[in-house]
Amino acid sequence: MTKINQIYKTKPVPVLSFEVYPPHQEESVKSLFQTLEELNPRQAGVDFISVTYGAGGSANHELTQHIASYIQNHFGVTALHHLTGINQTPATLHHNLSEMKAAGIENILAVRGDLPSSDYDNSCYPFAKDLITDIKKENDFSIGAAVYPEGHVDNPITGISVGGVREKISAGSQFLISQLFFDNNAFYKMQEELKNNYIQIPVSAGILPIISQKQVEKLTYMIGSSLPAKLAKIVHKYQDNPEALRQAGMAYAMEQIYDLLDHGVDGIHLYAMNQADILTTMLPKINDYIQCKNKRYAV
Repeated sequence: MTKINQIYKTKPVPVLSFEVYPPHQEESVKSLFQTLEELNPRQAGVDFISVTYGAGGSANHELTQHIASYIQNHFGVTALHHLTGINQTPATLHHNLSEMKAAGIENILAVRGDLPSSDYDNSCYPFAKDLITDIKKENDFSIGAAVYPEGHVDNPITGISVGGVREKISAGSQFLISQLFFDNNAFYKMQEELKNNYIQIPVSAGILPIISQKQVEKLTYMIGSSLPAKLAKIVHKYQDNPEALRQAGMAYAMEQIYDLLDHGVDGIHLYAMNQADILTTMLPKINDYIQCKNKRYAV
């Protein structure tokens, strides 16, 4: 499979990707594969699919690796295997990386994971940069990292941590995927901050469609994402009409994506939450828009 840092280097148009997460039940895994079958990722113009990784130890790693391997072997699409520092030791990391390499997985998104602040001192990898450093020592993985346009929820400083980004790049990160945001200005401000600090690295914009009232409450609390007035009005207007809110949320996300593409973003990364309608409705539209823009520039 192609290494993702090379995709960013060689693709003349924005990189298109999306995230899936490992379901807890076997039937749900089959359902996820069926959704991907219906989508046909390559036909939809998808460059890579990321597979998340929780704090479930070896069983969780095996499931993430299983899904990532299936994506590559069955659909012929590059998989980005998430790897967290939580509960990871140098020994388990070495074992996991060896298994991934043997399975043909060459792309990793290295993140710290959700860790109580009281456990920082007890963790072998308290920060993503620490995990990236050790991954870089083993084999030749293409390594990505997360970036936070509005700041990390655990950091009292609002906005991007330029120092944190520098540390991840110095450790070995070759591309970045942003945390979700609902105000494109936050992303553009982050881009400007990176540019002003002479940091050049591909960054995909992470977009999540709002599809429920409960989702809004969870995201604003857990992630700290700000809710623009326009989106807040949409959520309020359709709070008693779940299906209308779902459609309006996807429409708002598409507006974000079109604007980002018009501003020359390096890539779009869709947080699809394993929702079939998000994937089958939004991804073809995004790809069509990318191809249409490319044709206009080629004339």
